[in-house]
Amino acid sequence: MYKLTLFIFFIFTTVTSAQRSDFAHIDFTTADYKASLLEGEELYNLPLLSHKLTSTLTTDVEKFRAIYYWVTHNIKGNDALTRKSKKMYLDKSYSDAKRSVFKQEVLTTLVNDKETLCTGYAYLIKKLALLSGITCEVINGYDPTSTFKSNGKLIANHAWNSIQLNGKWYVCDATWSSGYTDVKSQLFIYDFDPSYFLMEPEEFLKKHHATNEQWNDLLVMQ
Repeated sequence: MYKLTLFIFFIFTTVTSAQRSDFAHIDFTTADYKASLLEGEELYNLPLLSHKLTSTLTTDVEKFRAIYYWVTHNIKGNDALTRKSKKMYLDKSYSDAKRSVFKQEVLTTLVNDKETLCTGYAYLIKKLALLSGITCEVINGYDPTSTFKSNGKLIANHAWNSIQLNGKWYVCDATWSSGYTDVKSQLFIYDFDPSYFLMEPEEFLKKHHATNEQWNDLLVMQ
């Protein structure tokens, strides 16, 4: 417990202002191109995929950009899994065993079909980042403008990432960057939105509220 408290204290007392503009001088063309060359790569060997994406890039932010670009261009959102996840959150009758089975379904669908929901996006981003030597966390929370409630209260139904670069923490949302599900066809449409990559904190907070208030405090501090 002491070590955990010390770690949290370290994170939230040593952060200086972290803005997307910190990287205004970085040209991500090379990182994006590197990721595009690996279109269609499988997820069965994540260490190898991480190496292929990042080994020739020199800065952590470019390495993370290559990871982020690849994930948002190769992983589809699965609306059926998203609906099932929401039902599970609302239905308290779901047993731990059923929740465990669902988590395995999410993992299997991600690896075999390269389709997932927000949690899968966030955990894949984290895994690939860690394999490249970059500190990354999965953040659980909700959109404060959402109508997804239980007993009148907003509940966690979304996940995103916080990434540490050059000693500062930044935020991104690969789910919302990747695309959308077409209402009529129910097919996922890739439509890359780069605005959610290292988004400015004040903009990010408008649609993202972490269940762990310390992460929200971190963004406010910045």
